Amino acid sequence: MWKALFADGSLFTLPIVGMCIFIAIFLAVLVRVMQRSRKPQYDHMSTLPLDDDAGEGVAR
Repeated sequence: MWKALFADGSLFTLPIVGMCIFIAIFLAVLVRVMQRSRKPQYDHMSTLPLDDDAGEGVAR
């Protein structure tokens, strides 16, 4: 049964291509997030929800 399932390689082409694309995008995002040169930008963004001045100009 398994030989017959794996004999037709066309069933597994698209899932393998899709998984390769997913892994490539995941690794690209991971490399971008882990860059030390972006640390100041992430530190600034991490304090945005806590800033009192962030709500100025917004009608209440």
